[in-house]
Amino acid sequence: MLPSFFIVRQINCISRVQKRFAGHNKWSNIKHIKAEKDGQRSQLFFKLSQKIKVAIQEGGSANPDTNLQLAQAIENAKKNQMPIATIQSTINAFQMDKAKVTSFWFELKGPKGAFFVISTLTDNVKKTKYTIAPLLRKHGLTFAENSTKHLFDYKAVITAKPPPDVKDPAEETVDHAIECGAEEVLASEVEENLFDFICSMDQINHVKGKLLKMNYTVEKADFNLIPISRVALTDDEMETMSKLVDKLEALPEVIRIYDNIL
Repeated sequence: MLPSFFIVRQINCISRVQKRFAGHNKWSNIKHIKAEKDGQRSQLFFKLSQKIKVAIQEGGSANPDTNLQLAQAIENAKKNQMPIATIQSTINAFQMDKAKVTSFWFELKGPKGAFFVISTLTDNVKKTKYTIAPLLRKHGLTFAENSTKHLFDYKAVITAKPPPDVKDPAEETVDHAIECGAEEVLASEVEENLFDFICSMDQINHVKGKLLKMNYTVEKADFNLIPISRVALTDDEMETMSKLVDKLEALPEVIRIYDNIL
């Protein structure tokens, strides 16, 4: 289930498209896209399989009809050309092994008020923490249990490309976001001409359906931690954080990384 320390709140209005979607899993998004382009399919499929397992664990069901998180994980796996047989075998295998592992979230504190939330799937939380600890010391971070409650909301995010007849995306996507019931729209940091429509978790299918009817191309729909407050780091600090994220992403237990960095 969703960790209790995260808040689900309503964003009241949409005023403009922001240029950055800070904290929206920026490091792993870019890494996964690069992995796909470089042909590193096995690495990509492993991470997608892990996300399916986490969705079952946190959503409490292996039925995508009743588990929205699992439904989106399966859809994203299909979009990345993961074979249906592989998806099903992942679900079946995890059903037998799920009692052996747990979904655990680590909170990390970095420089200048920067925070990371690390989603993991592990059979030994203490061992995973011991594995992560030296990486944090080397890069100047510390564990910060129960420190991110006020920094993130848990939301659904639909990443979509406007139809060709949209001439002014920065303005028109705001109107479309209001029309489809999204709470906010942000320019994606992953690729130009992609926009992230944010809504409550239970509205993900409604908003996605409305966007499809408007002839948007939906690239991805997922659940994410959205930062409420954001911090800017220097180039040197960003380089250090990037190196840390690379190290964390290489750990098989790490599923996703969120942050509140601009």
